Amino acid sequence: MSFTYYTADVFTETVFQGAQIAVFPAATDISDEQMSLIARELNLSETVFVSPGAQDNHFKLRIFTPLKEISFAGHPVLATAKALLEDGLITLTDGKANVCFQQKAGDLSVNIEQRESEPLFVQFSLSSDPVIDRYTPRASELAALLSIDESDIDTHIFQTRLVSISLPYLILPLASQAAVRKARFDMKAWSQSSAPAMAAQEILVFSNKTDNDDTDFHARLLGPSIGVHEDPPIGSAMPCFAGYLGCHDAIREGTYTFVIDRGTVETRRSVLSIEMDNHADKATALRVGGNVVLVSKNTLLS
Repeated sequence: MSFTYYTADVFTETVFQGAQIAVFPAATDISDEQMSLIARELNLSETVFVSPGAQDNHFKLRIFTPLKEISFAGHPVLATAKALLEDGLITLTDGKANVCFQQKAGDLSVNIEQRESEPLFVQFSLSSDPVIDRYTPRASELAALLSIDESDIDTHIFQTRLVSISLPYLILPLASQAAVRKARFDMKAWSQSSAPAMAAQEILVFSNKTDNDDTDFHARLLGPSIGVHEDPPIGSAMPCFAGYLGCHDAIREGTYTFVIDRGTVETRRSVLSIEMDNHADKATALRVGGNVVLVSKNTLLS
């Protein structure tokens, strides 16, 4: 038996940029064990296996990294929309469609738009109601475990916080994009700090001083399970990041739009468009969008 799959680059307008995702649009006959083996073989950040939902325009998504199945990820949403459109399983009306993608963490409403002479734009909606902890390691500890200077940590507007939804992130504001880029995770300093006691295994460092005119924030993930030279996707951290922004006095009630990027041209830059509705005593409504381009159509021979 053979299976068709696509690869797509997401949160980018350009092939060979953004995050690489594989999508199997008709995966009903693929077993759980096969899914795990295929994801390991392809060795991309995520591989998606799609089966029909119970209703029209509803699709079930199983998402695997090379190591395990995960319950939620943002990048696969864009790649899946592009693959299903290419495979004829989604039809656009006046250049638009709305579908439901059912991930293990819950259902996502997904808007798809083909703008004239532009790559496909996909936006999905979710809510952010995180638990936010003010008690974090001292600046000296954080600087040591990130191999940066204390002066690279900028708390004039934003503060360091531990933010948790399904997974906890330690979110740390830095003074510049250069500081974000030069950060290197130090395992020895990590093990000697109080950070491991927080349970957060990923640190989201960001700066609101970016090198690109089209972005408001530059961000990057580091941690004990992330290789020194890796620059992994940040989409799954966006619900926590939105909740993090909303807990600061600088972000008042209302609707905000901002653009956040990850990486550089040399490390497959991704650009995410975010809309958030920040209201006191309510979960933050969040809409995450970006472009996606198809890279390849392939056949897996089993």
